[in-house]
Amino acid sequence: MQQGEHDERRIAYFYPSERGSQFVPQYSEGQLFSAIQDVRVLRWPVEVQELEQLRRRGILRLLVVEHGAVPPVPSDSREDWIRAPVSRADFAARVAALRARAGTHRIPVLDQDGLLRYGTRMVPVSPTQMNLLQPLVERYGTLVARHELIALLRARRGTDSQNALDLHIMRIRRKVVALGLRIRTASGRGYLLESSD
Repeated sequence: MQQGEHDERRIAYFYPSERGSQFVPQYSEGQLFSAIQDVRVLRWPVEVQELEQLRRRGILRLLVVEHGAVPPVPSDSREDWIRAPVSRADFAARVAALRARAGTHRIPVLDQDGLLRYGTRMVPVSPTQMNLLQPLVERYGTLVARHELIALLRARRGTDSQNALDLHIMRIRRKVVALGLRIRTASGRGYLLESSD
């Protein structure tokens, strides 16, 4: 996709407009992720498919429950909901609470554009690094077997050398240290991605 082009599947941002003391949801197409817009606001139940994508990626989510719909049970500490219409103070308080809860349970996010994010920091990663990081991010803090990463490397690059994997892991380690992350080795078994704090 060329820079400046719009993807019709992009997720709408929430732009509240005032009508008296209440907010009325108005939606406009926006970028899939913005460092400034760290909390994604979605209409419930209209944008349930987008919600599933954001859940998989670990992005903060605030659901605006419309038309008396039954709200979902939040899947983790990175999700909350509020009924429309909502006062400016209630909206701001809910966003602040969501950010605060998520700040104590930070997890890395690997987006489709090849950016690894952790907290407010991010680093670009190559397609091969992205492929290897995917299971490490998805199972953050738990062991990913070495043979699984070698199989991913074989599928992506046509090589299944342990030396090639070691080289890629070394390069990934250099990148993630800038985010406050590290990759630990479980000798002969695999790797795990965790916070270096």
